[in-house]
Amino acid sequence: MFLMLAGMGLVLYSISTITSYVLEGHIGELFLAQALRRRVARMKDHYIICGAGETGIHVISEMYHAKHDFVVLEADTAKRDKIRAMFPDCCVLVGDATSDKLLEEAKIESASGLVAALSNDKDNLFLTISARMLNRKLKIVSKAIDLTLVGKLKTAGADYVVSPNFIGGMRMASEILRPHVVTFLDRMLRGKDKSARVEELVVPKDSPLCGKSLEEARIYEECGLYIMALKPSDEGADYLYNPPLETRLNEGTILLFIADMNQQKKIHNMFVT
Repeated sequence: MFLMLAGMGLVLYSISTITSYVLEGHIGELFLAQALRRRVARMKDHYIICGAGETGIHVISEMYHAKHDFVVLEADTAKRDKIRAMFPDCCVLVGDATSDKLLEEAKIESASGLVAALSNDKDNLFLTISARMLNRKLKIVSKAIDLTLVGKLKTAGADYVVSPNFIGGMRMASEILRPHVVTFLDRMLRGKDKSARVEELVVPKDSPLCGKSLEEARIYEECGLYIMALKPSDEGADYLYNPPLETRLNEGTILLFIADMNQQKKIHNMFVT
């Protein structure tokens, strides 16, 4: 009887321990998923990154260090756990990124941009079509391994198509032809939070600097940065590199400059206040 009671007690204890472990794990994951959904539901003008593979992980890293709001859609739970470990507080929704339901859950209707970085070109093509149908104003950047699909992706609604193989080849050639330029850009792009970045700013409507020249705007005096390129708001206009100080700033003018996060905030405040 003693052996029977001891055996039954041991079995019951083992079952309760295993059951508790399984339930607590599932319940904890369920609560975390609900918290992430509530957080995503409050987002606006955010970015959606579809795919956390060899390409997507670098997009996530840049978004995270630039402190932009973004949501990651990834079907592989192992990659989800890896992202959570590398980037704390990162919003990751598990599921098929080509699903309209998951895209709507990621608030695609109020998103600013989407990155299609899935491993399969056909999936990126289908994702681009779905995303464009759900948000006509969305900025879409798609990955393409096969360069013959670039035209199809743009026809499907992609604003920009990036080929990792093409960029890799150009990078290798540039390392030979212009190594110092590559080193400069590489250090800037791989820097941490306070490193400088090539940034852009579109002059908004009703900006206090609309109609003023670069000299009158006093951007260097206020922010300590130079405008290295400028694209006028005229349709079909090309970029002006090292624009002269008498160049006028109009609504829709695009400014390109190198700035750290503090300088970026300063120039943004100049144009919106």
